[in-house]
Amino acid sequence: MRTRSWLPALVAPLSIALWTPDAQAIPAFARQLGVDCNTCHYQRFPVLNAFGRAFKESGFTMIGAEDKLESPTGMLSLPANLNAAIELYSTYVKTNGPTGTAANETNTTKTTNSGDWQIPASSSVFFGGRVGEHIGFEAELNIYPTPAGLLNVKLPFVYDVGPVKTGGVLFGTSVYGPSFGLEVMNTGANAVHLFNQQNLPLLSAQQYLNTGTPARGLDLIASNEYFFAVAGKWGADDNNAPPTNTGNLNSSYLRVAGFPRLIPNIDWGIGAQLWAGRSNSTGNVPGTVMNSPSAFILNPVATPGTPQPQPGQFDTKAWAVDTQFMGKLYDDLPFIVIASYALAPSSGAPSGVPEGFQGNLYNPGTASRKSFNIGMEQTIIPNLVTAQVAARWAHSGFALGSTDNATDNAWMLAATYSFALNVRAELSYSKYSGDLYNGLSQQIQGPGYLGDSTWNLTLVAAF
Repeated sequence: MRTRSWLPALVAPLSIALWTPDAQAIPAFARQLGVDCNTCHYQRFPVLNAFGRAFKESGFTMIGAEDKLESPTGMLSLPANLNAAIELYSTYVKTNGPTGTAANETNTTKTTNSGDWQIPASSSVFFGGRVGEHIGFEAELNIYPTPAGLLNVKLPFVYDVGPVKTGGVLFGTSVYGPSFGLEVMNTGANAVHLFNQQNLPLLSAQQYLNTGTPARGLDLIASNEYFFAVAGKWGADDNNAPPTNTGNLNSSYLRVAGFPRLIPNIDWGIGAQLWAGRSNSTGNVPGTVMNSPSAFILNPVATPGTPQPQPGQFDTKAWAVDTQFMGKLYDDLPFIVIASYALAPSSGAPSGVPEGFQGNLYNPGTASRKSFNIGMEQTIIPNLVTAQVAARWAHSGFALGSTDNATDNAWMLAATYSFALNVRAELSYSKYSGDLYNGLSQQIQGPGYLGDSTWNLTLVAAF
């Protein structure tokens, strides 16, 4: 099927420029364990090391020297203090599209083409840790940007069955998707552990598919030092979706990953994910037509006849494979390499029929949306400076002119400087190429075109 559409705008650089950082590292857990951040994180937060994986797989129940409140019967085992933390992001974003009237800019309204300071870009409060001997929790409260409120929460129940930890996780998230229940790899299977948080779709194939949608559900989990597995039922953001099945967990999520010890001195992980089923949704999720911040800005006036999703049922279909390698070139210079491939089939462009079938939540286009991503972070000066490089080769799923599946490629160079283990600056440059950045694409996007490159300077602090 060949269609001309302004849909390519959804995957233009603005998806990077408007992205709001989310939870990465939680010093509340460091307080509970009585250790520094690098005990759980590799090179620096948010990348997890083997101990960090074990702590997360324990349901956040491990405790260090912190005092506990315990009952003689053993039915109460709480930390004496409620551990909390605050995380702040401030950013400067500069894209290279046209400025002034050519970009719909006024004296009071500017785009990132003119440079955009966001101080702060986001701010959250975290609570997390031990609820009981076998029960933990994690919660994030959004402070800024508005609206304030609960963003993410999970309640894992974990028990030892021989050498394997097993249990379940109840979760709800506004930003991380069904993989939020349990994920311990650093590939972007869930965004929280990616080494660069400013350009998620460039580093991770899963994030390119927009798998970080609102979700709530129940997972069954199993793990040890060699593997982890998740089987869950979940539903999308169907608070206002009509008219039946609202509140049901109709979609499925499967995740399995292993950590084979086949390469000396390398922490190797390899895994696969599957999203399946169909879920009620409002349609107000990233990547769907006219319901993304980038869509409204890149196309302020909808093209006549453009289909717009209505509340209804969406396919939730995609799959991914991923791998990570963590090691050291020298004694004090660790590195991480990540790679991922993901595909979301097309279920047809959204129909726009109220209460009707709306297509695939992970692919609003008319062809398969797919991406191969690879990235690396190398320590240059221990605990101080790192360098990053990443690349993406993708097909957007969108038709553009005579092209049935427009390409969307990119590469990135970045560096970080740590003022402290929990405070760092990041500078990145991203360059985009492919069908979505040619003359026809620019013409379709019109005044909303943000160019084909992005500079991003970020300061992140967690305390």
